[in-house]
Amino acid sequence: MKVDKQAISDAEFRRQIEAAKERQVTEPAASSAYYKKGQIHIHLASGWHFSFPPDRFREFEKATERDLKKIGLVGKYTLSCEPLDVDISIGGILIELVGEKFINSELARRNGSVKSEKKKTASRENGKLGGRPRK
Repeated sequence: MKVDKQAISDAEFRRQIEAAKERQVTEPAASSAYYKKGQIHIHLASGWHFSFPPDRFREFEKATERDLKKIGLVGKYTLSCEPLDVDISIGGILIELVGEKFINSELARRNGSVKSEKKKTASRENGKLGGRPRK
């Protein structure tokens, strides 16, 4: 997934961080992030931990070991590497690593298995019409 960067001012960035602190966020929150032994490690507040090689993201393609050692968090939801001026959301990293297509299909599968009164009524109505049409 290639994402185009948009330049924003430092003041706007700080304003967005403060605004994010005010609202409920549904993204995974991180408790720590660091670079060690060729991997970027992220510990989530939920207790989960994952790591990945930095070259999985084009933002880190030209990064030196020295740059990567300065990786950390901005708030709970953003991985940051100050020397490279890189800020990536933790949720965005997970989507990139797991795969957007997989996540979407899994969500559709889970939401499709939800039982509701509306679904039950629609199924009965379709049954009166002879059921599902043949493919």
